[in-house]
Amino acid sequence: MIAQEAKFELLKYRMHSKNIDNDNPFTEYLVKLHDADGVVVHYNITDYYNESEEIIDTRIWKLSDKILDDLQVKNDSRLGKKILTFVTNEHFYRGDVLESMYVKEQYENDPDDGSYKGR
Repeated sequence: MIAQEAKFELLKYRMHSKNIDNDNPFTEYLVKLHDADGVVVHYNITDYYNESEEIIDTRIWKLSDKILDDLQVKNDSRLGKKILTFVTNEHFYRGDVLESMYVKEQYENDPDDGSYKGR
């Protein structure tokens, strides 16, 4: 018997712009995980943005119809890293934002002053 591999599926995403209550924009993703044991679990991932359209916070929640104490998945956990990597690879906008944030960090000062960290 061949072992089944866990598989993610991006079901949908929704981008919310800044609203009249002055809340910052955010993007929600709905991801389905078919784990190796055949169990299906849904996760909600929310990226929160600042005024410069940079991701300032990300939350991952396991969706369940049961009342459980801890449904939040830590971003730096093994599962959290796999979910975030999957969403980044599947959704163009998240990948573009993270790339622009990385480039901005590399050019903290004037790019002509020799401060580019990648050199």
